[in-house]
Amino acid sequence: MGEEKHIKLRDEMIFTKVIGTGEPLIFLHGGPGGEHRFFLPHLQDLSQHFTLVFYDQRGCGQSEKATNEDYTMDGEVETLEALRQFFQIDQLNLVGESWGSMLALLYAAKYPDHVNKIFMTAAVGATKAGFFRFEKELMNRLSLDERKWLEEVSPKVDAGEVDVVEIFKMIDPYYVYSPDSLSKKTKTQSNARVNELLGKDIAEHYDVSKDANKLSQIPMVVAQGDHDIITPEILEQVLIHYIPQIEVREIQNCGHWSVVEQPEQLQAMIKDFFQKG
Repeated sequence: MGEEKHIKLRDEMIFTKVIGTGEPLIFLHGGPGGEHRFFLPHLQDLSQHFTLVFYDQRGCGQSEKATNEDYTMDGEVETLEALRQFFQIDQLNLVGESWGSMLALLYAAKYPDHVNKIFMTAAVGATKAGFFRFEKELMNRLSLDERKWLEEVSPKVDAGEVDVVEIFKMIDPYYVYSPDSLSKKTKTQSNARVNELLGKDIAEHYDVSKDANKLSQIPMVVAQGDHDIITPEILEQVLIHYIPQIEVREIQNCGHWSVVEQPEQLQAMIKDFFQKG
């Protein structure tokens, strides 16, 4: 369903999938290291109202792996800008999930004139403090045995001795409000190397708070699960404090995977936000 193809952006082959008709929405997946299939089929009905543009970020999903492993925030911003130019879209409507919400803000900070609106869900924050807070809140939810196991296994994942899937099996239940939601998630790949290198760049350099003035004229909404790892209350501290014009909409009975757990609510919010004049 829809048109799938690889396009050359900044000398790398990037996988894209386009479905629907109408005003284009660009979807930014999470991770870092995830892929576009996380959004589908959950948000597919939006194609009745918009053109949905999905892509796998550099080294992710079906996109080409970077030969030099140069995975950085700036690299992702420039690939998104190249995508905008390829599709000849003057101003982007961005839908960012988790790390994708950070990418949306990073892009807007660098190219504010090329952004129309930003819709975020499962947002993390405006600075690296939100990134660290996410990790802290997740660790607080784990049992002592789970934390110990994670400390032992993480270096083995980085060394390529253990598949990152093993970690996801343990932590995934903490990303949802209802355990029944786990079976609804589309099976996706994750690039552990992208996650590691981009995570390092985020931990050292992520900060869009200094660019709040550039973002002040861009309409933004965050739809956050009431049981997200970054709860709506925490979100006030790590995001809204810096970019106060962002409107927060709380999704009831929902964890971090809002796309999977409450797709109907999320689609209604996205439709309302982008169809508003």
